Amino acid sequence: MNDLTDSRLLAPATCVGSSARRPVIERFAKGRGQYVADLRRPRTLHAAFARSAVAHGRLRAVDTARAAAVEGVVHILTGEDIRHMRPQPQIYDLPEQQISGMLPLATDSVLYVGHAVAVVVATSRKAAARACALLEADIEPLPVVAGMDEALRADAPTVHAHWPHNRVATSRWNSADVPAILAESFLVIEGVFNSPRVHALPLETRGVLAEPGGEAGCVTLYTPTQSPHQVRGHVAHILGWPEHRLRVVAPDIGGAFGMKVWMFPEEPVIAYLADLLERPVRWIETRREAFVASTHARAERVELAMGFSHDGRVTGLKARVVLDKGADPGTVSNGTALVSGACMTGAYAIGAIDVEATGFASHRTPTGAFRGFGQPEANFALERAMDIAARHLGVDPAEIRRRNFVPPEAMPHAIPTGLVLDSGDYAALMDLTLERFGYAQACQRAAQARAEGRRVGVGMAFYTEVTNFAPSWLTTLLGIRTSGFDLASIRMEPSGHVALFISQTLMGQGLEVAMAQICADELGLPIEDILVVANDTQTAAFTGYASGASRGAGVCGSCVTLACRRLAARLKTWGAHLLKLDPEAVAMEPGRIRAIADPSASVTVADIAQAAYLYVTHPEGLEPGLLDQAGYDPPGLSIPYGLAVCEVEVDPATGTVALQRLVFGHDCGTQINPRIVEGQVLGGALQSVGTTLSEEIAYDAEAQPLTWSLHDYGLPFAGDLGGFDATHTETPSPFSLNGAKGVGESGTIPIPAAIANAVHDALGGTRGLCELPLTPERVFRYLHGGA
Repeated sequence: MNDLTDSRLLAPATCVGSSARRPVIERFAKGRGQYVADLRRPRTLHAAFARSAVAHGRLRAVDTARAAAVEGVVHILTGEDIRHMRPQPQIYDLPEQQISGMLPLATDSVLYVGHAVAVVVATSRKAAARACALLEADIEPLPVVAGMDEALRADAPTVHAHWPHNRVATSRWNSADVPAILAESFLVIEGVFNSPRVHALPLETRGVLAEPGGEAGCVTLYTPTQSPHQVRGHVAHILGWPEHRLRVVAPDIGGAFGMKVWMFPEEPVIAYLADLLERPVRWIETRREAFVASTHARAERVELAMGFSHDGRVTGLKARVVLDKGADPGTVSNGTALVSGACMTGAYAIGAIDVEATGFASHRTPTGAFRGFGQPEANFALERAMDIAARHLGVDPAEIRRRNFVPPEAMPHAIPTGLVLDSGDYAALMDLTLERFGYAQACQRAAQARAEGRRVGVGMAFYTEVTNFAPSWLTTLLGIRTSGFDLASIRMEPSGHVALFISQTLMGQGLEVAMAQICADELGLPIEDILVVANDTQTAAFTGYASGASRGAGVCGSCVTLACRRLAARLKTWGAHLLKLDPEAVAMEPGRIRAIADPSASVTVADIAQAAYLYVTHPEGLEPGLLDQAGYDPPGLSIPYGLAVCEVEVDPATGTVALQRLVFGHDCGTQINPRIVEGQVLGGALQSVGTTLSEEIAYDAEAQPLTWSLHDYGLPFAGDLGGFDATHTETPSPFSLNGAKGVGESGTIPIPAAIANAVHDALGGTRGLCELPLTPERVFRYLHGGA
């Protein structure tokens, strides 16, 4: 059979590269989305969780008597009732890693405000909430580790009684005697760069509906997760069930952004209750609850020292990454700090590094995944240091980057942390973006404005992004107990229409259209003839690493390509049989198989499909039907890259930063659907504007949250983005069959550093702006000489 990686099997591409329309948009625009809160089942019970108002304490007892007396209450579950359950499994297995062993409900102690101590099930949501308020938890307050600084103290109390210290895990990379190199460097830039604790804040809060009564006692769990197969595996593990007893379905998802990539403790609890009570049970998170019960993100500090030669070339880099993991390391453990450390050199040829990445536990809400996963934090430190060095050396910010880029002829290029930059021309994209922005003219305008007394600045930041997270050997090497492959299967129906079963989860990113575009080109079919099936463990294909790390286009897309090529080869064999020719004597073209020697001799795909299912006559060795599947485990990561350049104006009277203009240049390899790509970049950029200028989850000295609502949390508005423009180049990745790299997180990565660099340019000075968010108060203090 033909080599399925050979592009000569492809029909002429007509769909990939076009901005094919997304039909699902019309359904959402008409309010016909079906989220967990919209699902209705007869006899459904409603759950509400009682949560600790104490950051740390010994849980002596939970008195349920008053709550049980509320009309409509059916059942109450406390930590004492779930001691038979298992702790959540760990995905990461890192050096020196400590594991919390926490169960889905608090048992002996509470470890953060929001820690669930009990769950009430009632016939209505109001009754469940009313009863929840009457639960009486007897909690003896204990000393608190209020945050990162306290966790770092040698005499700090431990968050978990069985831990000897609060360090979760540490990862290290060392390629040279960096302290000696820094001591000999012409210039050393040192700084402590802080990324605040933030909330992904999907508009749809979390929710779970568990429905018993399926085949073999199966429970169906509806939850807005990015990872149905992984949630099924983890919930089954915790409950001690075989996986076939649990079906997980992700209905429409109202935003995920990485936060919903792994299991949450409410999911096994609701599944258990539905099975126990033999009735559907639903829980919908309130917005107030979401601010303490859903995982937070970022909460990272990078202590950075970079050495430079007199001409601006980086001589060495030393970094200490410190991550506040909150009360539970959770499934992803120290993962975000690990990624920050692994990506610390960015797009630059830095051979001498000394990097250490450590996570610490505290009595705050646990932190987890969020769009960018450690990369915006590392980029903020690296790109701020590059700009500060340029200012000290009197070099243009673009020029200092150009002098340090890994050149295209060096690709693929292994960096000292072990990652491989796969392909690209960084300088060419930077020049294209700066030209699109009108960089020279913008800098002149800003200088003129400052001469007139206005605070106008221009800033930039370059980024690389780790995407197509795989292969399986690499995940194992990094200490991740999961694989990196995806599966896909494809079935052509007797009518000639196609059902494509993919592994990645549809959650608003447009993946169903992109995968249909690949399939349409591979099989020469109209995109309307292809149905994409996902989000259900009973029908969707399996993925080894869930829907995260920007894997959709490259990994799932390559998998779809392979499956389609196998089906195309099968169709050619069938077509040759019907034409009474050898398979080598026919060619595939849109909608039909034709004889190469006689183009008038052909058979339609629909006729082939009917023949394959009638099976009256058939090619030797081919079974009935038209069904194929494929798995794809990429040989390496794909690394998109780009530049964000912006113009800001600061109001000196208030410290308010106004983002006037932003141009985003990027290269994500082959673009399957340019409109989707631009939407991903734009959405990520706007999200990152919020984390740069206004968003922060605040706590007091006793680890009590100060952020409880949208009134307290500074979400950005669409107008905050200013004028937005994007440009791109396309450098295909050698590590995906279709050349695609990921793009889902690109927009988030360079924005904090680009804006901070622009603000620094507007305000002047050589001191750093090293702490986010750049709130009016913080900028005002900086402008007027404060810390």
